[in-house]
Amino acid sequence: MRDPYLAQRYGGRLTSAHSDLGDLFAINPIRRSFGTIVVCLLMIALPLLTLQGEARMAVEIVTGWFGLTGLIICTPIFLWSLGEEGWRLLERHLWPTIEELELTPRAHNLLRRHGFVTIASVERAPDTTLLLLSNMDTRALHEIRRGVSLWRYRRWQERGFRGAA
Repeated sequence: MRDPYLAQRYGGRLTSAHSDLGDLFAINPIRRSFGTIVVCLLMIALPLLTLQGEARMAVEIVTGWFGLTGLIICTPIFLWSLGEEGWRLLERHLWPTIEELELTPRAHNLLRRHGFVTIASVERAPDTTLLLLSNMDTRALHEIRRGVSLWRYRRWQERGFRGAA
C-alpha cells in the first residue's frame, strides 16, 4: 500500500532508483545559467576584494570550490543555450512559421497536424493536395491562402513599398 506521506515527499514516486525531478535549466536556460554564473563569479571575487590574510584564504577555499564548480557546469549550458536561441531566431527569419499567418486555431491545427510548419511549405503545396488533408474544406483552404497573401503583402510593405492610395 502506498504511504501518502512518502508519495508527497518524493513527488509521487516511492523508489529512488530514478529521479522525476525536472531539469533546472529546462525553463529559461539563458537567464538561469547566466544568473548562476554571476553568483559563482561573486563567490570567487568577493572574498578576494573584501577580506585579508588567513580569513580570505579560508573563505576562498570553501567558496572557491563551489564557485568554480558552478562555472564549469553552467558556462557550457549558457553558451549552448545562446547558440540554440540564435539558431532559432535565424531559422524564424529565414523560414517563417505558420504562426505568423494569423489563422484560426482550426486551420492552424490542420496544417500543423499534417506537417506544414513553414509558410514556404504551405505555398509550395497545390490546392488539390491541401484539400486531400483530413478535415480540410474549401473555407479553410481559402482562409489559409488569404493568410499567406496578407502575410506576403505585409512583408512587401515592411520593405518600403506602399499600396496604391
